[in-house]
Amino acid sequence: MATLLQLVNEILRRTGQVEISTLTGAATPAVQVRDFINETYIEMLQRLKVTRLQKEGTLTTVAGTAGYTVASDADLDSILDDSVLLSDTKQPLRQVDYQYPLTHGVDDTGRPEVFYRIGDKLMLYPIPDAAYVMNYQYLIKPSTLSVDADQTALPAEWEKILVLGAQARLEKFLGESGGDTFLLYRDGLSQLKARSPLQGQHRMKGFYRGA
Repeated sequence: MATLLQLVNEILRRTGQVEISTLTGAATPAVQVRDFINETYIEMLQRLKVTRLQKEGTLTTVAGTAGYTVASDADLDSILDDSVLLSDTKQPLRQVDYQYPLTHGVDDTGRPEVFYRIGDKLMLYPIPDAAYVMNYQYLIKPSTLSVDADQTALPAEWEKILVLGAQARLEKFLGESGGDTFLLYRDGLSQLKARSPLQGQHRMKGFYRGA
């Protein structure tokens, strides 16, 4: 995996610019390259909702506690709706509306059967009455790359596509067209998506799939 500094210098080399030894205090055009890498990286994570960017998280419930935080590189929107399940039975929990407990007993406890989302919490219902191990799958959340040693969450072989996207943006910034490079980038994105489709491992059943 290349570091952010290595990626910046590769793009600088490709466009005939002077390489740098550190991003600390970087000036034009290196600082623009860093920003363009981040723009391209976030775009790739948002567009490539594929299995290779999918991870699994685990949480253990506490008796009497309904809400739980998820992994630091995930957020509630990145959790795959049909992947929240009890690890012992592999039974997926059905997603429901946040008002579900109001019509089914807000204080009910037991083995979780459904889940919903409120704020930054994954809510389980009934409220767990014991320690249950829950698994869930999610797509990696974009995080900004800033210092020399930062690395992306992309597979190493995908970095050449990231470089093309950032290079196209830099060429446009420098007054060059960047059109050919951008077309190569978009074609690369399409090929990655075609080779690695997101296949849900669990399919929910029920009338409500959530917002």
